[in-house]
Amino acid sequence: MKHFTLEEANSILPQIKLLVDEIRDKREKLYNVIESYEDEIENQNDELEIMYLKTEITMMNEEINELIDIIESFGAYVKGLDPFLVDFPSEHKGEEIYLCWQEGEERIEYWHRVSEGFAGRKHISLLSDQTDKDKNKLLP
Repeated sequence: MKHFTLEEANSILPQIKLLVDEIRDKREKLYNVIESYEDEIENQNDELEIMYLKTEITMMNEEINELIDIIESFGAYVKGLDPFLVDFPSEHKGEEIYLCWQEGEERIEYWHRVSEGFAGRKHISLLSDQTDKDKNKLLP
């Protein structure tokens, strides 16, 4: 498993943001198609339209999953879709941690222990009590 320094994770963030922007557009379209599909089912409308919408949902899901695969090919983990969450494996004082980025944030400013998840997010400044040697590994 690749471990990212904060600098490394922030350096690939612009590429990930572009992919997330594309996912966000597809996600909104998907929500609209799902809503139309549910309306068609509820109102027992045209079977052909229902089949078409179901196919659209499947195709959009596949497109989103392909974009997620690209993000994960960088070595990061996608942890949520709405809002979009990406974790970057890292290490602090020998402990496995995740540098955590959420859709809408400019840069990575949070981290959490592997066991804590998103609810345990802490500001990266809490990592600054490291030795200078460790600081060079994690903080820019």
